[in-house]
Amino acid sequence: MPQNIPFEAVIAILVFIALIILLILVKKIQSQNLKNELKDINVRFTAVKTVPLAFKLNKATYIAKINDELQLKVEEYRDKFDQCQKHLEQLQGLIDSIEDNIAIRNTRQAKESIRIVKDNLKDSEEEVNEIEKFLDSITEQEHVQREYSNTLKEEYRSLKQQAQKNIGELSFAYEGVEDRLKVCENLFSSFEEQIYANDFVKAQEDLEYIAKNNAEIRSSMAAIPELVHISKGVIPTLVDEVKREYDLTRQRGVYLGHMNVDTRLKEISLKLNECVKGISEARVEGIKEELEAIKKDLNSILENLAIENEAYDKVKHNTDKIIDTINDVEKTYNYIETVYNLDKEKYSLEELSDIINSKDQKIDSFKHDYTDLMAVVSANMTPATTVLEKSEKVLKEVREEDDKLHVYKNKIDKASNDENHALTQVVKLQIVLNEVEVKIAQYRLPAISLSYKEDLKAARDNINDLKVLLNAVPLNIPEINAKLKETIDFVYHLYNNVNNVVGMALMVENAIVLGNKYRSSYPEVDAELSKAEFAYLNGEYTQSLTIAIACIEKLFPKDGDQKIMEYAKGV
Repeated sequence: MPQNIPFEAVIAILVFIALIILLILVKKIQSQNLKNELKDINVRFTAVKTVPLAFKLNKATYIAKINDELQLKVEEYRDKFDQCQKHLEQLQGLIDSIEDNIAIRNTRQAKESIRIVKDNLKDSEEEVNEIEKFLDSITEQEHVQREYSNTLKEEYRSLKQQAQKNIGELSFAYEGVEDRLKVCENLFSSFEEQIYANDFVKAQEDLEYIAKNNAEIRSSMAAIPELVHISKGVIPTLVDEVKREYDLTRQRGVYLGHMNVDTRLKEISLKLNECVKGISEARVEGIKEELEAIKKDLNSILENLAIENEAYDKVKHNTDKIIDTINDVEKTYNYIETVYNLDKEKYSLEELSDIINSKDQKIDSFKHDYTDLMAVVSANMTPATTVLEKSEKVLKEVREEDDKLHVYKNKIDKASNDENHALTQVVKLQIVLNEVEVKIAQYRLPAISLSYKEDLKAARDNINDLKVLLNAVPLNIPEINAKLKETIDFVYHLYNNVNNVVGMALMVENAIVLGNKYRSSYPEVDAELSKAEFAYLNGEYTQSLTIAIACIEKLFPKDGDQKIMEYAKGV
């Protein structure tokens, strides 16, 4: 039978066993924790290690070839990449040693290695992130370019549909539009090849060319209908008009050598052909401006032709006016010279001596200028506009001389006309005075006012004064005109007064004679007529007429005046 073990020993054994078990459990837990930490480390390490830095670095290196500054930057990050790779290799060794330590239960060493790995792994993650971010900033261009390429493809499809829809309007340049669209197709293929080869620079060039081509195609399709109208319709019509006007102007004999119309039309034809070619190829940039320049040049030719035609007509008109004016100048000179020689003292023309002396020189000079001008016109080797300037200069000089001479001629004519007018009026005034005297004598008026005799004498004196002024040398025309006006007013006032008196006296006589028939029957009529006769004999004709008419109106209340007039006619 076994010997009894003391209770304390049993307790001690149990405690020891428990400690061993606890130690085993702690070791196992520690080992599991280390494995879990290692697992996390492996995950993080794998994530870092699997970042395709080498691929991105190669792509960035290729892109940076055309940019020296960027290439230096990439090389700098290549060094960082190499350092990062070394760090990762070192980490890989540490991670492997952790696994070994865990396997051999070297917990302390495993913990130390895990701490070191964690610190270094964090640094490596930061390095990888930094390198990847930099490389992505370069290589992300591929994504941007592809998106841009898709946008351009949509534009291209839209342009193609638009071209097919408007094939009628674009018929003249439709093949050109298609050719340019095919260029876009080829560029899209080239773009894919460049992207595949990681040549992003050339790929970008393709995209920029496509964008430019699309924009030009769109612009061309919008402009082509109008450009075709101008280049195939408006300008050819304008060219025909220029040719027609040019031929007609030449046929008229207008000099056009200085305009170089034939040369300019050839140049215009070449430019127009280039424009038409550009339109047919759907390459319209600058063509509208070129067509407008052609139109402007053609219109300029037409305008210059019109100017030369107008100048040609004006030259013909001016040359005719010049010779006519020269003839008029010569006639006016001769007229002034004749009057000057005959009546220079009478009309105070001494100031014209210098003008008379320069007559021949002036006329010869004008005729010489006219002859030179006509020689230029006949030669037909000078532009009409130039000849026009010369003709207008000559015409101006001749006209100025003609106007100056006519001022003197008008002065002479006015003086002569005023003199002749005054002489004629003197004769008329004498006739009027004679008529006044005859009337007074003819009607034997019983009494005539003393003022009439005085007025008659004053009128004769005025006429005599006029005759004296008209016989004076030199003539004082202003004084003659003033005296003439005064005399005319005076004489005709006298004439009218005499006529009024004579008419009044006759009417009194007729009224008294008519009333005499009723004197015996109407005593009051007899008395009134006696008063009228008394006033008549005293020369008071107005009073006499008033009394006589009042008397007749008593006999004929409604038509007294008419009865007197009828009686006068009957007599």
